[in-house]
Amino acid sequence: MKKIPILIMIMILTGCKQSAIKQSFSSADSLVIHFKNEQAGIITKTVQTAESKAINRMIEFIDAKETEQFKCGYDGKMFFYDKGQKIQEVDFKMKNDSCNHFSFLLNGKMISTKMNNEAVDFLDALEKGLPTYY
Repeated sequence: MKKIPILIMIMILTGCKQSAIKQSFSSADSLVIHFKNEQAGIITKTVQTAESKAINRMIEFIDAKETEQFKCGYDGKMFFYDKGQKIQEVDFKMKNDSCNHFSFLLNGKMISTKMNNEAVDFLDALEKGLPTYY
């Protein structure tokens, strides 16, 4: 009987641990997103925010299932900052259903995670200047 509370406590403590991705991004207090025209090689729009709700939502999108290292180019780049210092850089592809993903360095290793449709819609709304949702 005494082992049950200990077991429950262990489950609670291990369940609260942040993923390595969330730990890497967690101190971000601002985010800059550059959307680009890959063929022309130019930045077409820049969006920036210091709104923690938006930053945390983007981190949730990035903290997804790992996927293969795609070689299909990128539609933009994100920069996460903490007090003006860049803490993380993320490339992303959002305009090719079979290749949509985020790509970034984590502890010296290149990681790619799957971009879901909600993330595509979120980024698309930002690129078009539409009101966004969290």
